[in-house]
Amino acid sequence: MMAIRYENGRGDAINLLQPPYCLQTGELFDYEWSYESSGKKIAGFSKETQEKSLLLSILNYSREKYYDAVNHFAEVVEVDVLSKEPGRLFVGDMYLQCYVITSEKSDWEDDIELLDNEITVVTDHPFWIKEHPYYFKTTEVGSSGVKKYAYRYAYRYANGLMNTAIINDHYTDCNFRMIIYGPIIDPLVYIGGHEYLVNIILAEGEYLEIDSAAETVTKVTMFGERINAFNNRNFEQSVFEPVHPGQQNVGWSGLFDFDLILYEERSEPKWQ
Repeated sequence: MMAIRYENGRGDAINLLQPPYCLQTGELFDYEWSYESSGKKIAGFSKETQEKSLLLSILNYSREKYYDAVNHFAEVVEVDVLSKEPGRLFVGDMYLQCYVITSEKSDWEDDIELLDNEITVVTDHPFWIKEHPYYFKTTEVGSSGVKKYAYRYAYRYANGLMNTAIINDHYTDCNFRMIIYGPIIDPLVYIGGHEYLVNIILAEGEYLEIDSAAETVTKVTMFGERINAFNNRNFEQSVFEPVHPGQQNVGWSGLFDFDLILYEERSEPKWQ
């Protein structure tokens, strides 16, 4: 059985398959695409905000611990609704960004420490996500995963670029988040031959975030101030170009560190 848990924005997590919680059923592996038609032809596909229902039993053999479990679940999931920041529903190592918006209790009586809780989660991004982080240093390149590289260490071409490779083994393009650390002037990275350039000065302790899905470029100062750097991006080649499937060569000057997180997205979580 795959591990299933809910984690709120504060990092508080509930294992939904470990007593006092026991997930009975759920629409975790169901999905739906909407489509647009023109005449007799399908013109395109999209996904709307979606809801999923889950049946969660809560039980314990101590009245006090039973009450604590019921209260704890409500407190963990409602934090995200009140903060308007989605939590994460994990199935294995993939997560769905969502909110718990309904909780309907049934089959509970005062003298029995057991109830069924039918909950509804809602998401405005109905994709299951797995993160693949890579860390590029001035001296070597590493990954937190188990993927194989074409080259274990970065090496330098005659043109001065440090080079290595990553592998996107997803069946389609992946959005990404790139974090570039100062000090550096006009940081430039090549991925699969595509140029990612931002014309900006980063001092020591500052960093730059590029989010391809949100299409944002943000400079973060050493004091934590977030500055919109959208207009500093290169206008000739988009810095939001997703990473294509397969092996992709990565090149940069080797004068700065940066992280690259690929986001694998699927309509249903992988069966493991």
